[in-house]
Amino acid sequence: MCDEHPYQLPEIDEKHWFTGGHLGTQIQNTNWQVVNVTTPANFFHVLRRQVHRQFRKPLIVMSPKALLRHPKCKSHLTEFDDHPDDHGIVGVRFKRLIMDDTGLTPKSRGPRPPVEESFKRLIFCSGKVFYELHAEREKQGIDKDNSVALVRLEQLSPFPFDLVMRELRRYPNAEVVWCQEEPMNMGAFQHVAPRIVTAMMAEGRELPVGGRVKYVGRPPSASTATGYSHVHAQEQAALLKDAYAM
Repeated sequence: MCDEHPYQLPEIDEKHWFTGGHLGTQIQNTNWQVVNVTTPANFFHVLRRQVHRQFRKPLIVMSPKALLRHPKCKSHLTEFDDHPDDHGIVGVRFKRLIMDDTGLTPKSRGPRPPVEESFKRLIFCSGKVFYELHAEREKQGIDKDNSVALVRLEQLSPFPFDLVMRELRRYPNAEVVWCQEEPMNMGAFQHVAPRIVTAMMAEGRELPVGGRVKYVGRPPSASTATGYSHVHAQEQAALLKDAYAM
């Protein structure tokens, strides 16, 4: 139900990335905002942003309650205030996209990360599936060879075209994948897929066969879940395996 055009890039002025000044037109031209936040700090900042904006747009928060008790879902105190942390980063804004910090040094952390040519796969995801993907990456030791990047889309609408394009530039040799745990006809896939393709075309990236973003997740289904815990576990294990099958 988001009315943002999937094939038209909004006006992007990278000179104003720090202030977010280039986003005003995009935000006000859409009917609402849809987010799926994965950290306490980002949850705080999206609510804070909603209160302090000079205009009113509905805010839809899709985050599941499972993250309330997830041991990895936590934020440092510096991410809530305007005091820089040990790396000089200030956490005072809502992050529409959370980039992968694998391979980054303290000096390279920031809004314009260096190009990472060694990465072979760029996985975009949204929501709590990130934590399962991250745990599987550590389990397989993939994080040590800098071959797969995990990028979280925290804001689904308006779509963060500018930040997705930045990630595409960061990983020029990586295969682009969308991963979700919902069935293909549910979740965010149908929404993000054409927009990721638009961003890839804008960056001059070669499109996959058929012009569609590679999908990793459950097949289309008439129900939201199988209803059997052991079948659900098998499906989830297969999903994680496919995410890293190259």
